[in-house]
Amino acid sequence: MVAAPLPPTLAPAMDRARPAGLPGSQQLRIPTPQDLERMRAFRQQQQQRHRQAHAPPQRVTPQPQPQQGAAPPQQTQPPPPAPGAAVPGQWQPQRQQAGTAPPQRLQQGAAPQRQQLQRQQAPPGAPQRQQAPPGAPQRQQAPPGAPQRQQAPPGAPQRQQAPPGALQRQGFAPQRQGFAPPQQQQGRRPARPAPKDDLFSRLADECGLEDAWRPQVLLLYELGLRTSDFDRLAESRPEIFQMGIVTMRRKLKFLQDTIGLSNAQLAKVISKFPRILEYRSERTLRPRLDFLARCGVSQDDLAKVFVKAPMVLELSVKDTLEPRAAFLRKTLRLPADSLGKLIVRHPQALTCTEDMMAQRVEFLLQQGLSQEEVGRAVLAHPQVLHYKIDSMRERVDYLHTVGLTQAQVAACAHRFPQLFSLDIAANLDPKWHYLTDYICASGADCVDTLCSYPGYFSLSLTNRVVPRHRFYLHTAPKRGASPDPAQLVFPMNALKCSDAQFVKLCGASLEEYEQFREVLLGGTQPPPSVHPSATQHEH
Repeated sequence: MVAAPLPPTLAPAMDRARPAGLPGSQQLRIPTPQDLERMRAFRQQQQQRHRQAHAPPQRVTPQPQPQQGAAPPQQTQPPPPAPGAAVPGQWQPQRQQAGTAPPQRLQQGAAPQRQQLQRQQAPPGAPQRQQAPPGAPQRQQAPPGAPQRQQAPPGAPQRQQAPPGALQRQGFAPQRQGFAPPQQQQGRRPARPAPKDDLFSRLADECGLEDAWRPQVLLLYELGLRTSDFDRLAESRPEIFQMGIVTMRRKLKFLQDTIGLSNAQLAKVISKFPRILEYRSERTLRPRLDFLARCGVSQDDLAKVFVKAPMVLELSVKDTLEPRAAFLRKTLRLPADSLGKLIVRHPQALTCTEDMMAQRVEFLLQQGLSQEEVGRAVLAHPQVLHYKIDSMRERVDYLHTVGLTQAQVAACAHRFPQLFSLDIAANLDPKWHYLTDYICASGADCVDTLCSYPGYFSLSLTNRVVPRHRFYLHTAPKRGASPDPAQLVFPMNALKCSDAQFVKLCGASLEEYEQFREVLLGGTQPPPSVHPSATQHEH
């Protein structure tokens, strides 16, 4: 590298003896400002290429800003030159004074920089550093150790900007579709989302359930509720599914442990009366359970009561249940333990008002039943307290039509109060005609026969009455009796006994009766024809 000739004013300074302790040869050559500028520009270009090729850019730490109003730090001016060594106003290199520390640039490695300049040539056309005019403010130097931001000189290649969509700094690259983010590419397996429950999805689609109801719906499904139940609950009582899952489990456990409901029974109760899940266990349900215990309902029968009439739980004990229980005891003259039996058979009786029950009792009394007979009739068939008065009167009128007196109607109502629930056209009339045309063909009094066993109206004409009556006639020769219906009296108790007792009465075996019944009902043997006199009574 060919050095530029030194100004005449610097020649005496270069001839001076080199201070002891400085590295390098005895003849010290101080680089010119142009050399330093070319070296700085070349180093910046190399660093720029290295950053672009290898290392990512480092985050720049902001430099501390000087406080407002504070004077900028002044750099120490170099000592005046020796007489005759320099001209005022002309740049001259600073020389180390004897006994002082070496300059900071030399301490930071001036010799290696000089060797690098000797090995490498600055690129042609590099810009020259402009000399600051005398008196201009000096550039503030950063404190030692603070990171400096390197500025590229004019004309130096600028950093290439990444095109849109290119990868950014490492760790911040945009995630491409189908690829895992960087933290997942380093071996960490991402957590797979839980698959949507197929059962709940099907129920939600069919019944319009919300996804937030999933725990409650699955719990009730395990209990026994099905699609039709969820559909009805979602429309009528959606607030049930908003109940906390812990609260719902606690209430279900109370109903099972205290009342004794099985899963199937509990599902039936919830489907029929979903409000049972809204009641507080101890505050609402416990008083009702204590009331039923006082009425004589045993612990084993509690489940039957709640399955048949869960709506009893919403009735007030003091204002509703207690007055109705007192009315039944007083009006029907029930024994102490009979009220519990009535409630178990038909707990809906507690849902009847006192006025409704009084009207039904009064109607039965008008038909000729005594107070005790009314009590026994209601105890045997408590549903009579719910029947409409007009419907009950129609059955009484029909019995009067076929020939029963008021006393006989009262006897039938007392012994068989279920007749008030039977349809006239489908039950009473066909069975009455078969009784008069076939069973009483021997001339027996049909009315007396009916009054002896009014439960005849509750039997199936096809499966019970006709097969037994025909088989009794079929086995008459074995008993030494005449098979002529006009001469054979059929006992009505043959209809209410078991099959084993019936075949014993006929003097035959059970196999013979079953074979005869199969042939009769199978159509091989024609069924008995309707008596011509019965056609005039058909409706």
